[in-house]
Amino acid sequence: MLSVKNFTLVRCFHKGVQTARGATVLNEQTKKCVRNPNKSSSLTHLPDYTFMDGRVTPFGANQKKRILQQREIAKQIVTLSKEMDFAVERYNRINAENEQRKSDLLREKLKPKGHLLLKKTK
Repeated sequence: MLSVKNFTLVRCFHKGVQTARGATVLNEQTKKCVRNPNKSSSLTHLPDYTFMDGRVTPFGANQKKRILQQREIAKQIVTLSKEMDFAVERYNRINAENEQRKSDLLREKLKPKGHLLLKKTK
């Protein structure tokens, strides 16, 4: 008779197991997710056929959709990187202004006295 305790599911492409850390684990022994073969390969990115006379092969429906999705992702990456650059520059500019304000305040407060004052006026 087969015992249920010894039975383990090795392949499961459609459903993951949620762990306590929040990561989806499909293979309990290796703690790695199984790679989807249809996600990216030469079969998904290359055309289904080619013309013998060298004409350009039109995109397939899913290939065109994938290209448009990748363009949108690229636009979003560029936008977010510009926002990050702006935030870093703004942070550095604000810090520089604060340092300048502090140094101006100290320069106004600390004036030379005594013989140092006489040396500066000459």
